[in-house]
Amino acid sequence: MTGKDKILIVDDEKINIAVLTSYLTDNYDVITAYSGEEALKIVKNDVPDLILLDVVMPGMDGFDVCRIIKHDYKLDFIPIIMLTALTSRDDHQKGIEVGADDFLKKPADRFELDKKITALLRIKEQHDSLLRDRNKAYEYLDYVGVLIAVLDRDYKLIHINQKGADILGYNRNNIINRDWIDLIVSESYANFVKRKYDMLLDGIMDENECSEYPIMTITRKERLFKWHYSVLKDAKGNITNILMSGEDITEKRKDEIKLMEYARELQKSNDIKDLFTDVLRHDLLNPAGLIKSFTELLEETATSERQENLIANIKRSNIKLIELIENAAKLAKLESIDEMVFVKTNISQIINDVQDNFGQELKSKNMTLKIETFGQHQALANPMIEGVISNFISNAIKYSPQNTNITVKVENFTDKWKISVADQGDGVPDKDKEAVFTRFNRLHKESIKGSGIGLAIAKRIMDLHGESVGVVDNPEGHGSIFWFTLKKML
Repeated sequence: MTGKDKILIVDDEKINIAVLTSYLTDNYDVITAYSGEEALKIVKNDVPDLILLDVVMPGMDGFDVCRIIKHDYKLDFIPIIMLTALTSRDDHQKGIEVGADDFLKKPADRFELDKKITALLRIKEQHDSLLRDRNKAYEYLDYVGVLIAVLDRDYKLIHINQKGADILGYNRNNIINRDWIDLIVSESYANFVKRKYDMLLDGIMDENECSEYPIMTITRKERLFKWHYSVLKDAKGNITNILMSGEDITEKRKDEIKLMEYARELQKSNDIKDLFTDVLRHDLLNPAGLIKSFTELLEETATSERQENLIANIKRSNIKLIELIENAAKLAKLESIDEMVFVKTNISQIINDVQDNFGQELKSKNMTLKIETFGQHQALANPMIEGVISNFISNAIKYSPQNTNITVKVENFTDKWKISVADQGDGVPDKDKEAVFTRFNRLHKESIKGSGIGLAIAKRIMDLHGESVGVVDNPEGHGSIFWFTLKKML
């Protein structure tokens, strides 16, 4: 390969070929043929960039050779200069009809020959460049994941990418020049689609407007597509074609319908939850309050030790019931909000205030609450953080044996405080450490004590703070350490 353009000289006279070869050999790769039949074989096998073609030859003349190359071979553009001693207008007209690009009178003038070859090769290079760009564009369209099609003004398909043909199930060569609406649009949508196309072609519809309509595959299976449009124009600005891209949204639409159904069911569920919360707050809490009042009256009128024990059991059970109702309502309220207001909070002060609430319970079990905090511990928190600390201490008292210690610590971890409550109870098995904070995962956890609502509330409060909460084994013997973190307030 020399990188030079390849020129085929066709002439039955050797002297003519020799002269032309001498003119061209320095700048071009020259190949020769001495008959029309030989020229056609060379064109097929060794596609030249330009052909110098004699008209008058024995057998197949230059007009026949030109016609076959231009009309039958369907090769990319190859410029043909016809060399002829014929000068009549009819001969020139015949040459134009068979596809000749230029004419040169014999004997050829070297300067004129060079000028015509240069001009036609420049045109061929531009033509080939356009073809390369077009082929690259078509190749790109074959890889995009949507259907791309081009229609003419009669709704005929003049191009479709491979992806589009695959979606429809057709060989794209078999559907080019077919009526697009008759081919894939169901009869019930045909008039709607025609109106859309006509509005585009008449410049009435905005190109940014899109539409949805179903199409039929080769198996007559219906698929819903979303269509985007553009118009193509000629050099004079006249609209000639419609370029459209279609995205298959069949499954997406089904998913949207399912999502809407799910949203409706979720709304029903939320309505039921709200109803249940109202029942907890009013319809259940009011009777529980009455039971509390009646129990206090019965305590004053008890006449025997047995009555006192029964009343005490009723009172304890009712207190648990009221606590459960209040916590369930509180959890429901927390679950319905997405954010909290945070303020500057002294964690040490909150811990000291909380411990005063548990004096009687600690005394009844002969337990000691040790608070290991030193100095100020300013954090960014919501006042509900007090409930988390109270819950951890309350659980530690409930589920630890008598004569044990509970330790509350505040530890410094760079930009956070870590607050922990350590007990000496039975502890939490490793397999339940995560579930202990999740109320609805605990319905059949016999190894976990309590209702779990308090810890679920604590977990929700910490989630709204964007902080962590957890439980680990107490390294100092039996028991657990419940902990959470808070951002420091500098």
